[in-house]
This record gives sequence, structure tokens and C-alpha cells, in this order.
Amino acid sequence: MVTTTYHSPLGDITLIADERGLTGLRFADSDGGSEVPMQGARPFDMHTGEFEREDRFDGEEGALTGASTSPIEEISGSDAYSGSWGMTSADARNAAAVSVLERAWAWLNAYFAGQAPRWTPPLHIEGTDFQHAVWVALLEVPYGQTVARGELARAAACRCGIAAPGNRGLDVDTFGHVGQGSRNAGSLARALDAAIEDNPIAIIIPCHRVADGGGILVKNSRGAEVKQALLKIEAAR
Repeated sequence: MVTTTYHSPLGDITLIADERGLTGLRFADSDGGSEVPMQGARPFDMHTGEFEREDRFDGEEGALTGASTSPIEEISGSDAYSGSWGMTSADARNAAAVSVLERAWAWLNAYFAGQAPRWTPPLHIEGTDFQHAVWVALLEVPYGQTVARGELARAAACRCGIAAPGNRGLDVDTFGHVGQGSRNAGSLARALDAAIEDNPIAIIIPCHRVADGGGILVKNSRGAEVKQALLKIEAAR
């Protein structure tokens, strides 16, 4: 696993990756979310759109069965703001993770240069079924556009099989929390807000494109400012 700091015009961004994909991307001054794995969370490779098989993971820590454990290594990269050298790893076991960071780094370079990146770096993140449905739906929101919370809820609900495609009459407060396939642990609206807030890959999974509430990338006083700055970058293209 490797980590690096990207120096963006909106502040430093921390990236973390393993050999499968990017596991975290957030502004360094963000309060961040809970580091305790959610009950029932399953590793999901958003590059392939598939959950990992249960038998490939160690039940206690969720690690890949039989996978080698590589040290967490901090490396530096090259961007227009830091002027650093290219990415290298001192440990050969981190080579695949470094490759992931290079692709994420290139994505950020393109984005902050005012371009719409035509690729998505490999993403390897954990969450409930409903959270992944929300994150995949967010990835489908086009660059420079926004989505209403109700529309996002409908898309996620359809992916989870709790609403029919095209059901524009879905009330986001009608359904229960569906992270574990249950409908009796709270409202879909709260589950939607939690999925947006717990988004582990800021900017690339564009929660800032949620138009009516939510989508705050920095959980402090800068949150709304950063969201509007990102929308302004996309609007200027």
C-alpha cells in the first residue's frame, strides 16, 4: 500500500492505493470519515464493477487470502504545483500500487488543467451494496453537470432492485436503509446522505455534482467553498 500527497490549487490532497486500485482520495484538511469498517461492508472493485468473492478474504481483517503484505510507503509524485520527481517505490511489492497512483495523479493533473478526464483510475473501496450503488451512479454523472438527490436516489434504488427503472415517482423517504438489503433501519434519504458523505474517493467519484444538498468534500468550514470551486472548474470548460 502506498500513499502520496497531491498539491492541488484548492489544497493538498491525500491519495492511498493498494495493488488493486485507489482506496482513498481526500483533501488533507478534511476531518475524514470513520476508519472503522462498516458492518457488512464488502470490498468492491469499481474498475470491474464486481464485489470480491467472500472466500478470497480473511474474515477478521478483510485481507486477501494468501496475499503478501507490503509495507505502507509514502512516495512523492510530479504535478504542476509541487514540481516533484516521478513516482518511485523503495519496495518492489508496492509497484502495482504505485502504478495506480500514477494513473490517479494523471487524472488529477488533467482535471485541474480544466480537462474532462476520459478515464477512471482503478478504484478498490469498501462499502455496503447501497453505498456502491450510489457511488457508481455518481460516476455516471457527466462532467460539468449536476444531479438532484432524488434522481440519484432513484438510480441507486434501481441498482439495488428496490425500484423499477424510470420510476420518477419514488419518494426518497419511503424506503428503509438498504445497505444490508433491509428496509427497516432508517430512510433511504438518510442512507443516501450517508453514502455521499462516506464517499472515500473525492472528486473522481463526483459527490460535488449533487445539486441540492450533500456533496461536501471537506468536512469543515471549507466544504461548500471547495464544492463550488470544483463546479466552477467544470463550468469553465
